[in-house]
Amino acid sequence: MTSDLDELDKRILRELCTGIYSYDQLAQTCGVTRNTIYRRVDKLEKLHFISKKIMAIPDFAKLGLSAIIIGMDVPYRDIDKVIDTIKLHPDAKFLWRTYGEHQVKVIMVCEKGCEGGAIERLRQVLAKFDPAEMHISIGFAWEKIEFSPF
Repeated sequence: MTSDLDELDKRILRELCTGIYSYDQLAQTCGVTRNTIYRRVDKLEKLHFISKKIMAIPDFAKLGLSAIIIGMDVPYRDIDKVIDTIKLHPDAKFLWRTYGEHQVKVIMVCEKGCEGGAIERLRQVLAKFDPAEMHISIGFAWEKIEFSPF
């Protein structure tokens, strides 16, 4: 699939990884026309290299909400089932399959003061899995830090 990409496609992908750009900015940076960028971005989207979505992670505390970060060590045979189960949890807002200490990470969002109820609801939906084989870490009271990684 990467053989479908030429140097311009790869350059566009590298530029997109450094921040958010308009088609005009990408065209100027890459030395091509806006129409070329539009066609290439469309191609990259159809090939599933990029996905155009608008997503914001707000400052939950200012909204009277709590965000709970949960990392789970799950037996390999259960990972897909655990992920499918968490997808149905109404408080689960962000979900990742990861590699390392925790194979599944989830961020749950609930009203401030209702954290215990959200965790108990998660515990109930995960009750069908053997708790002796799972290790769950829960983090509270986190602060969003603004930074530019590139």
